[in-house]
Amino acid sequence: MKTARNALASSLFVLVSWGAFAGCGNRAVDERIALLGEEDPNVPVGEFHRPGQPCVLCHGEYLRENPIMSVGGTIYAYPTKTPEEKPLPVKGAKVKLTDSFGEQYEVGTNCAGNFFIETGKWDPAFPIRAEIEYPVPGALESTKRVVMSTRISRDGSCAGCHTANPTQGSPGYVFCAEAQTDPPFPPQDAACPGAAK
Repeated sequence: MKTARNALASSLFVLVSWGAFAGCGNRAVDERIALLGEEDPNVPVGEFHRPGQPCVLCHGEYLRENPIMSVGGTIYAYPTKTPEEKPLPVKGAKVKLTDSFGEQYEVGTNCAGNFFIETGKWDPAFPIRAEIEYPVPGALESTKRVVMSTRISRDGSCAGCHTANPTQGSPGYVFCAEAQTDPPFPPQDAACPGAAK
């Protein structure tokens, strides 16, 4: 009887241990990552991929995809007229961030509108103040500054809050302007690895 009881206890211990080990993931984060979908086969994995998606979901402490980022996002020119229309990314925008201790970091956007900061270069203390400075279309060496009215509280992914066009649940993507300007923002370089095909 003791042997059967010991065997049962051992089996239960193994099952409970396995269950605890299997439950080490974060289901909420796993579900958000799954919703991102597959990679675009036309865009190589790297600094140009997945514009407008929450970078730190995969490139953060949870999944630890290389490089590990503290902050990452995408800057677009202006909102689109329809949800199906892809927004125009802005190359050469400067993203200026200040953490709660006053430490600052500045990074620029690439041709896909993407920017990111690796944690090894800057690991900010949240909340963070954010502003962007973008080249004014048609005005040589002229820039315009836009300051985010709220602070980034804890999610280093801009797309953690800024998704698609503005709705009640999101302020929309990070845009430089509220509408197309005159002269207009230049089109995305077709040679950009992150260009929509």
